Amino acid sequence: MDGPALSGWERRLLAEIESDLRQDTKLDRKLSTMGAKRPSRARRVCHAVGRRVTAGVVLTALVMTAICLGVGVRTPTTAVLAALGVVWAATVAAAVATSELLRRRSASRAGRAEAAELEEPRERRERRPWDRPEA
Repeated sequence: MDGPALSGWERRLLAEIESDLRQDTKLDRKLSTMGAKRPSRARRVCHAVGRRVTAGVVLTALVMTAICLGVGVRTPTTAVLAALGVVWAATVAAAVATSELLRRRSASRAGRAEAAELEEPRERRERRPWDRPEA
């Protein structure tokens, strides 16, 4: 505990409060069983999808959905709806592919930068007298 110790009066007051709280069995049961709950399967799936799908893909899907719904409501023929479905799917697929390509490219850049940092000290390292082989 940081700061000065509690005075006698404060300790007695704290003990009294604690005894009152211990008498509340409902609160005691809640506090004793409180803890981290296992995440549900749906929550784990959402987190996994959230790590894989970027905000740009979601935004593209939402914008294309709004555009396709707007056009589809105005001209609800089978051919138009089929064409809109194809355009929507192609746009979302292109957004996913672009996102994956950018993610891989940034990962490879980071890997190359780390490799360059690791190689750089070896090249610059000066040779000490005990590193030189005997001639």
